Amino acid sequence: MHQNLSDRVSVKRLFAGLVMLSLPWANARADHFSGANITYECVGVNQYRITLDLYLDCAGSPLTPQSLNFVNNCGVTFTLNNLPLVLNEEVSQLCGSQLANSTCNGGTLPGIRHYQFQTTLILSPCNSWTISWNICCRNTTQNVQLTPGMYVAATLNNLGGLCDQSPQFGDEVIPYVCVNEPVAYNPQVTDADGNTLVYSFISARYAAPAPTNVTYVPGFTAAVPIPGITLNTTTGQINFTPTVTGNYIVVIEVASYNAMGQLIGTVMRDFMFVVINCVDPPADNLGPTSITSGFITSATSIQVCDGVPFCVDLSFADVDPLAVVTLSSQIAAQLPGSTFTVNGSNPAVGTLCWTPDISLSPVTALVNVNDNACPLQNLSNYSLTISVVSLPPVPPDAGTSATISSCAGTPPVILFGQLGGTPDPGGVWTGPNGAAHPGTFNPASDAYGVYTYTVGNGCQNASATVTVNQSAGANAGTNGTLTICSNGAAASLIAQLGGSPQAGGAWSGPSPVVGGSYNPATMNPGVYTYTVTAVPPCVNASATVTVTENPATNAGTNGNLATCGNGASVSLFAQLGGGPQAGGAWSGPSPVVGGNYNPATMNPGVYTYTVTGVAPCANASATVTVTENTAANAGTNGNLATCSNGAAASLFAQLGGAPQAGGAWSGPSPVVGGNYDPATMNPGVYTYTVPGVAPCANASATVTVTENAATNAGINGNLTICSNSAAASLFAQLGGAPQAAGAWSGPSPVVGGNYNPATMNPGVYTYTVTGVAPCANASATVTVTENAATNAGINGNLTICSNSAAASLVAQLGGAPQAGGAWSGPSPVVGGTYDPATMNPGVYTYTVTGVAPCVNASATVTVAENPATNAGANGNVALCSDDASTSLFAQLGGAPQAGGAWSGPSPVIGGNYDPATMNPGVYTYTVTGIALRQRERDRDRDGERGNQCRHQW
Repeated sequence: MHQNLSDRVSVKRLFAGLVMLSLPWANARADHFSGANITYECVGVNQYRITLDLYLDCAGSPLTPQSLNFVNNCGVTFTLNNLPLVLNEEVSQLCGSQLANSTCNGGTLPGIRHYQFQTTLILSPCNSWTISWNICCRNTTQNVQLTPGMYVAATLNNLGGLCDQSPQFGDEVIPYVCVNEPVAYNPQVTDADGNTLVYSFISARYAAPAPTNVTYVPGFTAAVPIPGITLNTTTGQINFTPTVTGNYIVVIEVASYNAMGQLIGTVMRDFMFVVINCVDPPADNLGPTSITSGFITSATSIQVCDGVPFCVDLSFADVDPLAVVTLSSQIAAQLPGSTFTVNGSNPAVGTLCWTPDISLSPVTALVNVNDNACPLQNLSNYSLTISVVSLPPVPPDAGTSATISSCAGTPPVILFGQLGGTPDPGGVWTGPNGAAHPGTFNPASDAYGVYTYTVGNGCQNASATVTVNQSAGANAGTNGTLTICSNGAAASLIAQLGGSPQAGGAWSGPSPVVGGSYNPATMNPGVYTYTVTAVPPCVNASATVTVTENPATNAGTNGNLATCGNGASVSLFAQLGGGPQAGGAWSGPSPVVGGNYNPATMNPGVYTYTVTGVAPCANASATVTVTENTAANAGTNGNLATCSNGAAASLFAQLGGAPQAGGAWSGPSPVVGGNYDPATMNPGVYTYTVPGVAPCANASATVTVTENAATNAGINGNLTICSNSAAASLFAQLGGAPQAAGAWSGPSPVVGGNYNPATMNPGVYTYTVTGVAPCANASATVTVTENAATNAGINGNLTICSNSAAASLVAQLGGAPQAGGAWSGPSPVVGGTYDPATMNPGVYTYTVTGVAPCVNASATVTVAENPATNAGANGNVALCSDDASTSLFAQLGGAPQAGGAWSGPSPVIGGNYDPATMNPGVYTYTVTGIALRQRERDRDRDGERGNQCRHQW
């Protein structure tokens, strides 16, 4: 378990042991507090300096402002916020050369910082003050469920002028310890007032908000936070051997009592042991190994005499010879007049010298041990209890010394019973190395030599010795085994024994042993016992050889196998002669799977079957020689799709794989020249057969012929159509017998297989029928010629006055009539005009002759002829101002039509002029003509007015 030389000098190698360091922190909460405690010191009447010590994992969040809570049972409660920070130091358990690589300095090695806060204040007298601190949350741990908060407190009694200092913790690290290695740890608590200290384990707590015990994982408790842990209630020494890595919360409470047994106060430390996998475990403690003027009472205690100077050696060693063990201690400051010197580095011996003072008894001396491991230091504490005594009333009697003999295999010896005289009971024993030893000698584990019994105390004691010598006992060696083959040669039995067996012993067993050998040909296997007779007090010695006889192996006799290249897998084992054993292994040109030869994956040749002999039986082998004939190969099945009008095609070329030539074809039609000719053969399955060479079978493969009918798009056609004709089928214009479902293409997209002159352009339209592969597509065309449709315009009307000028009939048509047509109607039409003076009204038809297949086009103009209006001829009338009313109509000349309307300087009533009411002037008689069509009114505005006759007088 300890390092070798290369481990010791390689930091990288050592760091491999620290991989687990990161694991306990993996699920930690943000605060990462690893430990805390509160202590206090009375610096004046009711004036106290309060100290809060926090230990923070540098891989966590930065430190935040801290507070302390104060409460007493006299009714006072308050909180101090933002405590002053007085100390910030790194206390990582790392060797000096690796401190720069801690998480406190940006590295990856585990780093811990110690933060100390202090405040001084007046506390009113009360018999129970509680000073507390809490935070959320803890690291993930092995022994506490979840990650509850952390709570620590200190109590004090300052009633009646009590002014005391609490116990102070001297250790300032979060201890990292090695899994499966004994741990010795001491918080190094001191009390300046000389009070009696009592240590105990208490539950870890959190504030919720009142102090609440955490919930421990089943199997862990406050009193046993780590399996097997012990706490010395007087010295605070903690010992245990961890078996599982991880973080373990431990909480120690230290109670301080004055000389009158009055409880002064308590302090507590909440901290963690971090258990890791170590490459280099800590140094071993050998305890006190020698003493002058006193005696060793146990591995952790001595007894000395009041006022009599003494020196005791405390030895520490590391099994790694290159390890450097260093020791340090506050003993010189703790014990007035004492000295502590260190000699050597491995082992390192610390010598404590002191003139004892019984008033200080018992006293505990602490030694800090470091084996200089790197990067993580191995630290441990050793606690020595020194008891100071006075001269005993009766001189002690250790009896008289004795010498005994013992040898391996004899029962343990109680040393006290070997002493002569009348030794006092209750003494202590030390072994040949000077260390404390139990009072029993066990030849199986203890060293031979001088064992010293000391009785009395540190002032007066007596010693006697028991010297244990080793007798030359019988030695039959150690048990052995012989495994032999049933056909093997005879073998020496004594040669199978371990150790150094003496010659001259006797053998016994299932068969008589002749010459000390086992012969499988004549003896039975089993347990053979070798016995050497011993000289008392040593007993006879025996050892055994257990003989196991393995049967000889049998691989059978050689065989042969002829197979085909495409044959099934064949058992090689079945080709062997004789009676071969199963379970052997095959080897040969190819790997053998399942004991079979598979021509598809393996190569022919000599395959060897080997049966492994159970040692010491030799292996047995036999062979099978494999001959492999090439399998016939007709290729793989293929397909041939051909067209009914296609050319002949090779059937052989349609086969897959690598078919051999020279085979024969059979099928629905005779095959000539290996070809399929759709003109003369029927489609179907055609089989190609290649004869095999025994034991290979014939090989066949098929070509399935599918013959598709050739496509037919018909014969080219023509379509002449009029531009205003209905849509016509293009398909119907094709000749021959075209197949349906083809596709049309041409100058315009074809919809429904029709040519529509209203939406399409003339030209060549192609009809394509897609051939089913391998038949090619077939195409035929329809050439479309489109003649322009005739246009006689749109029917119109002509309303004209009987006295109007001649009017153009074609101008009355709507649309865009073509010129060159002919008119017909009630009267002959000359020059395309209607003349009311010579023609009769009615329907006049305009006809434009169409170019075949376009039909003639006609449009009509319906002529309505209105008679011209007559207002007569202008007239005059002269009247006297007092004349009677006179008819204006009567003054007109000619033959005016009645029903007209008068207008003039004055309104005309009844068609008369009344001088009494009207003004003279020009009065106009207007007869409204029958309205002309809008076109005629338009022409009137253009100067071609009809005769709306008006007469004025």
